[in-house]
This record gives sequence, C-alpha cells and structure tokens, in this order.
Amino acid sequence: MSSLKSRKLDSRSETKVNIGNYQESLENQAWRSIASTYKKGYLYINSDLRKYGLTPPQYTVLRTIWRSSTGLLPMNEIGKEMVVTFANITTIVDNLEKMKYVRRVRDKDDRRIVRVQLLPKGTKLVERIYSSHQEEIAKLMSSLKKSELGSLIDFTDRIKKRISSKEEEQQDSKKVGESGR
Repeated sequence: MSSLKSRKLDSRSETKVNIGNYQESLENQAWRSIASTYKKGYLYINSDLRKYGLTPPQYTVLRTIWRSSTGLLPMNEIGKEMVVTFANITTIVDNLEKMKYVRRVRDKDDRRIVRVQLLPKGTKLVERIYSSHQEEIAKLMSSLKKSELGSLIDFTDRIKKRISSKEEEQQDSKKVGESGR
C-alpha cells in the first residue's frame, strides 16, 4: 500500500519519468499500464480455453452469440463485435460448425445474409466457461475495494468517451475533406 501512495505523490510532482535513454510522460505510462494489465488479464482468463478445445476468438464468437437476445447473429454483427475481418470470422465459424457448437442459417428474405445460431452443445459450453471466467475475474478484481472498482469504471468510461469524441472529430473532418472535392 505504501508503494501505491508514494507513486501517487511522485506522479503529481513529476510529469515525465526517465526510462532508459528517453523520458516518458505520465499519460503514456498510464496508457501502457492499462494496455499491459488488459493483455495480462486477457491471457490469464483465457488460458484455460485450450482444455475445452477452443481458441480465444472461438470463445468470443460463442459468447457474443450467447449474449444476444436471440442466440442468432448475422456474421457481420459478430465481426463488428470482435473487430476482425470477415474472412477471419468465416474461418472461426467454420471451425465452430465442425465442432457442432453453431450452425449457419440463411435469411429467408435475403440469401446474402448469413446468421450464426448457437446450438445446445455450444450453449452448455459457453455457460460452463463463462461461469468459470466470472469467478476468476472476481478473484482478480478482489484486490480492489468496491469504491476503487467504481472509480476504475468511471476512469475508463471517461477515456472511452474521449476516444469516441476524437473518432467523431475524425469522421467530421473526413466528411468536410470529401465534400470539398
């Protein structure tokens, strides 16, 4: 606890820290800390997926469909959720289909639309993994008090809002640039 307090005090008085041959801003240190914590947590939480015969992207597809209200999602919606190419989603779904966890369903009105449906075997697997992951996440996050968890959520929400506003600014500037052509 004392190291945490001293870091807070140091960070208020210094805006840059020497790292090797260069100085890094407090903002960059915070960004790297968020990124490395997420990566380490993601790898830890998903390390058990191999025992279920899944990769993290396969589990993410299953979980994304499972969390939907219908248990059935269009391929492009799954892709948006995962931020990967359509080709990657196709391969992931191919493999999940071979394992009998999902099946493809063509839209009756528009045959170009392909939805992915979670099958009972896939539902059971996701529920088992999800429950286990929730317990592990709770254990990891127990190092923070409830008030600290609330603050962490507030801080990350503020960062997400800032990113969203910067994205909107980029979109607006692209539109202005395109209309001037």
